[in-house]
Amino acid sequence: MREKTFTTILILLLVCAASGQSRAMRTDTVLQRAEQAMGASGLKSIQYSGSGYNFAVGQSVKPGATWPRFNVKSYARVINYETVSSREELLRTQAENPPRGGGAQPIIGEQRQVLLVSGRHAWNLAGNTATPAQAAAEERLLQIWLTPHGFLKAAGANDATVKLRTTGGRKAHTVSFTGHGKFKVTGIINDQNMVERVETRMANPVLGDMLIVTTYSDYRDFDGVKFPTRILQEQEGFPALDLTITAVQANAPADFQAPDNVRQAIAPPVRVDAQKLADGVWYLTGGSHHSAAVEFSDHVVVIEGPQSEERSLAVIAEVKKLVAGKPIKYLVNTHHHFDHSGGIRTFAAEGATIITHQINRAFYERASRAPRTLGPDKLSQTKKPMAIATLVDRQILTDGKRVLELHRVKGNLHNDGIIMAYLPKEKLLIEADVFTPPATNAPPPATPNPFSVNLYENIQRLKLTVEQIAPLHGRMVTMGDLLKAIGKAP
Repeated sequence: MREKTFTTILILLLVCAASGQSRAMRTDTVLQRAEQAMGASGLKSIQYSGSGYNFAVGQSVKPGATWPRFNVKSYARVINYETVSSREELLRTQAENPPRGGGAQPIIGEQRQVLLVSGRHAWNLAGNTATPAQAAAEERLLQIWLTPHGFLKAAGANDATVKLRTTGGRKAHTVSFTGHGKFKVTGIINDQNMVERVETRMANPVLGDMLIVTTYSDYRDFDGVKFPTRILQEQEGFPALDLTITAVQANAPADFQAPDNVRQAIAPPVRVDAQKLADGVWYLTGGSHHSAAVEFSDHVVVIEGPQSEERSLAVIAEVKKLVAGKPIKYLVNTHHHFDHSGGIRTFAAEGATIITHQINRAFYERASRAPRTLGPDKLSQTKKPMAIATLVDRQILTDGKRVLELHRVKGNLHNDGIIMAYLPKEKLLIEADVFTPPATNAPPPATPNPFSVNLYENIQRLKLTVEQIAPLHGRMVTMGDLLKAIGKAP
């Protein structure tokens, strides 16, 4: 419900101008001057294109490192401000070699992405196939109002306030508006009446109220419309998008209608399917990200709390059905990437201690103190501290009968502190991201994934006897599948 309300507010930023409220004349004057200088007054749509880089937010090789970078050979975006819609098309290639961090690296050859939003509907295009992407609608709508002309239109429709500021002898105006009492956007209009910076915050399950700052510079006149030729967006202090713009067209054709399958798409309920792998060991699937549960004499250990609180609540509920009466004592977090740590706070609220690599402690402790006004979760509501236990290279969990080994996957460029779990009696390995099996009967890749090669090297180094692998993406496989994927004969 919160997401639907937020989406509605974003749409209303344009189509529902504040009525019956008086604004200071200076506010109107500042906005009018900027609209006139930038050619925004009669602007119904805009198209701009260029090249540069984009980055995989939340997928750094370690906390505090920059997000992984990708080449954007070509970038094109069309925005319709009247229908609140946008179409982005990117042609990307691998930038970092060897790859470091996540973001589905490495890209082999060229990768085309086509990302759309119209009103409350979001979808991706692959050829002529439209795939609903409703979870992305909120941010894609937000990004419309973070563009220079979009910001002016939203500010004019939402009773913005203006403050004069002087920095280094230059005068500028800070323009702010709030939607629904919580969604605040602040922009800087410089002494040339150009929007040079826009910032806001967006709910993030790991970071809380995550800061998003977009800086616009090197404006040029494109047939009467002033537009920046440099766009730099940072999320939580690291670059997320860095573009050089070379072409702009005002009022370009921009009719993006959500296909029927997108309009009719209903988000499926979170599903957790429990597959018993051995006595007291379950593989918890049902989505794109998996977990595993291991029963001990008086408690349960869950491996991975991915994605979101919603997903983790479903996993916790399933574990309680499988192992009634035993608390979840530990949650093993394989690594800090946002899609694998988005639910750890939910387990902490449940009373579990989070076991993670030592490089993540300071990051999680800092994130746990961050404000969460936009998306309060169970941990912030209970005000419990997050209990964290760390390991360096190895840790053994045992009750005298069951043994669960936790090992750092040394030298893996996906993440410096990534952990895999091993059950020696069951000869079962549980791992995330370093080996995601291809589809059944798919031929092995022409170039083995370096993360998977490194996994095999770690198995050899540790002398682990592995028969089955439970990846936290994909499907159950055997050791032979890993060997095939990296070009080694079983």
